[in-house]
Amino acid sequence: MSKLVSVVICAYNNWPDLELAIQSALCQSHPSVEIIVVDNSSADATADEVPKRFGDRVQFVRQENRGDSGAYNTGMAIAKGEFIQFLDGDDVLAPDKIERQLEVFLSDPGADVVFGNVRYFRSFPGVAAWTDYDSTEADVGIARLIEREGGCVGAVLAVLFRRRALEKVGRWDESIYVSDSDYELRAILAGCRYRSCAGGPVGFKRIRPGQMGANYSAMLDGMEALWMKALTIIGEERYRAGIVHKLARGRLFRALRAENMSRAEALAKCREARRTCPAAIPLAAFLAVSLVIAVPGGRELARSPRFRPLRRFAAKLFGYAIYG
Repeated sequence: MSKLVSVVICAYNNWPDLELAIQSALCQSHPSVEIIVVDNSSADATADEVPKRFGDRVQFVRQENRGDSGAYNTGMAIAKGEFIQFLDGDDVLAPDKIERQLEVFLSDPGADVVFGNVRYFRSFPGVAAWTDYDSTEADVGIARLIEREGGCVGAVLAVLFRRRALEKVGRWDESIYVSDSDYELRAILAGCRYRSCAGGPVGFKRIRPGQMGANYSAMLDGMEALWMKALTIIGEERYRAGIVHKLARGRLFRALRAENMSRAEALAKCREARRTCPAAIPLAAFLAVSLVIAVPGGRELARSPRFRPLRRFAAKLFGYAIYG
């Protein structure tokens, strides 16, 4: 399949990891690939090194920092390919990623999005605080997205979009922190057909300090915004009940874990969580979290890595999914 594939890479202070991301796109087994690097005003060596090292093999665009969604929008607007791959500047594509996923498109002309497995790795030594799972067994849909805390298919590098899918969904929402979850939700609602790509991983996602995903408070804010937005665009009651349930629990965790809230704001958020869905917040959980917040230094202890096993035990006890 000789179709042109556009790889849109979002760069923000990723150098030298960005070099590996670009090389992984240039060295694809599929021969027809254009590379677009959108730099969100990096303060590192990106602006000098990318043109110097890659020349006309890469289209380099520099803009004000509009986050990953803003970079995706810029790249999507100038991409010429019939298929489009989005990639963050510190992640890596498997060498045959595009070829394998194009084969799935070839076998099913009705497919809009093809996804595969992703494996995580750390830049620095430490305990692996994640669990890789087989996303290709996922039944992509609203129910699965709610169950998986806002995502069916994992990281955005896992997927390859047909251009018509992007035309159905539209631009990435630059106002929401978890824009990849929002885009997947809108793609499902737009009727995009998802197909999986079996076999080994199609890409590798880096875990390092300073990433958007490492900003736990912003992630909690973003998930609350995601579920609130979902309630405005999803009308089916069977889904809305699940979303309200997730929204209530997310608000409870935000009250406990977010660093950008005062004690009074956190207590107010805790009460809001209980009001949102009392069935989702058992009275014991509400009282326990309120007590931790009220005690001076309680939230700081709750966020400490030393208490991660206790957090996971409490989450399991109350039936929560918890990260970090």
